[in-house]
Amino acid sequence: MIGLAYVIGLDVGGTKIEGVLARAAYHGSIPKVVRKVRLQTHPSSREKTIGNIVDAVAWLYSYGKENVNGFRLGGIGIGTSGFLRNGRMEMVPNIPALKGVQLRNVLQEQLREKGINSSLHVENDSICFVLAESMWGAARGFKSAIGVIVGTGIGGGLVLDGRVYRGRNGGAGHIGHVTIDPAGPRCGCGQFGHFESWCSGKHIVMRYIAAGGKMRGTGPAAIFAAAEAGRDAVAGRVMVETYEKFGIAIAGLINTFNPEVIVLGGGVSNLPPAFYKRIAAAAGKYAYPALFRGVKIIRNRLGDDAGVLGAASLALNG
Repeated sequence: MIGLAYVIGLDVGGTKIEGVLARAAYHGSIPKVVRKVRLQTHPSSREKTIGNIVDAVAWLYSYGKENVNGFRLGGIGIGTSGFLRNGRMEMVPNIPALKGVQLRNVLQEQLREKGINSSLHVENDSICFVLAESMWGAARGFKSAIGVIVGTGIGGGLVLDGRVYRGRNGGAGHIGHVTIDPAGPRCGCGQFGHFESWCSGKHIVMRYIAAGGKMRGTGPAAIFAAAEAGRDAVAGRVMVETYEKFGIAIAGLINTFNPEVIVLGGGVSNLPPAFYKRIAAAAGKYAYPALFRGVKIIRNRLGDDAGVLGAASLALNG
């Protein structure tokens, strides 16, 4: 991209669609967010989910046209769970309505009907996350980084030797569906004992309730706090189990890819430093010592904007 232009980035998650209109002055600079929008994802409704994606883009585009002098849209980037195989969405257990959809084609057609003809890029949301953190965030300056988003589900993105690694047909990095312990809970994809079904935010809460925990309407942060304070034995057991399973997964990444840094995102990444200390200790038990030594396991730096800025970067680099 040359000169000043605007881009739209969307992060389509299992519960919400986050969108930004951002301005980038030159290649390599972090885009400045001009306007944000948030709409609901409807995981079981294809029509509503796609409609809200289109509405989010259209709203941001209209805002730019009406409020920015000389507005020019340089492109649209969309990050979502799963990946495009032969143009169709695959591996989207947290948004099942999108499975099999030719998402890029459908969105382009509907956006053109609204007079929006800009280039459109669709990418896995965890790749968007690790791209943003590698360019502007916690992984900047590292050639080999793994991004792990721990939210409703768990996803991963790989930057190896300075380049995104997508695998044979675009599906690399689906670490949430690595089996940690096959005797574990059922995953949203239907199989058992996956990293996601042990350690995602949703499943930490589900395991706590299934184990007899009494707190209701709670989340991982409250369970973690109760465990740290020693006031809830069930929370304590669930978190010890979480650290162990998390460590096994992280050790697998370290042994397989030999990264310099692993950056965590998503709601669970907002837990206090003690959480990072405990999962690192668990990973150290299972990773090969020479590979584990020197690896950084850290929280993201861009916060909630990482996904949308990473999606926007698709338009900047496309």
